[in-house]
Amino acid sequence: MRKLAQYMIFAGLLGLCIAAANPNFVDAQIRQRLARARVNLSALGTAIESYRVDYDKYPGDGSTYCWNQTSYPYDYYWYPPDTLTTPVAYVSSEMRMDPFREDAVSPPNMIWRYRQLRYTYVDMNWGTAGTKPTPSSYYPFLKSWYGSWYITCVGPDGTFGPYYSTSIYPGNMYPQLQIPYDPTNGLSSFGDMILSQRKPPIAP
Repeated sequence: MRKLAQYMIFAGLLGLCIAAANPNFVDAQIRQRLARARVNLSALGTAIESYRVDYDKYPGDGSTYCWNQTSYPYDYYWYPPDTLTTPVAYVSSEMRMDPFREDAVSPPNMIWRYRQLRYTYVDMNWGTAGTKPTPSSYYPFLKSWYGSWYITCVGPDGTFGPYYSTSIYPGNMYPQLQIPYDPTNGLSSFGDMILSQRKPPIAP
């Protein structure tokens, strides 16, 4: 076991040395993950719409206003629910993963969820599709921006964000709109890969 651990550490350090010595290697890794992220986003988006056809509702995202479960444990919050994989496999578990969060450090009880793509059901969180009695003041804007749902991949920087200024929509701090990742600014640019029911309009 000790030898295996030593080997893994050595392999990791060797990989870092190779990456540092060869920028093209890093770019190739980013391109590979970008391609996987696009496939996963598309597969999850298709699964969400297929679920909608069968149940006449989109799957819950774990928010406190979830229509099919009154309360979720924290590690289910805003992640693709298990109802997309069981009992009917609308999408595989692997397709729910975020390629840029494979190595993310997470709390022990959130390792699986923490490394997934983030799914948000707009109509549930800010509208009345769940148990919320009245829509939020944010709802009309978010509905026009995303449609009923959106899925987020953190992109090459490995973190959610950056965000647009809150002055462009009602409120001042929340919800935050993520700025889309733009590869024309460089493969390692900031921003998130976003797929929504309605393609986001050009930023104001």
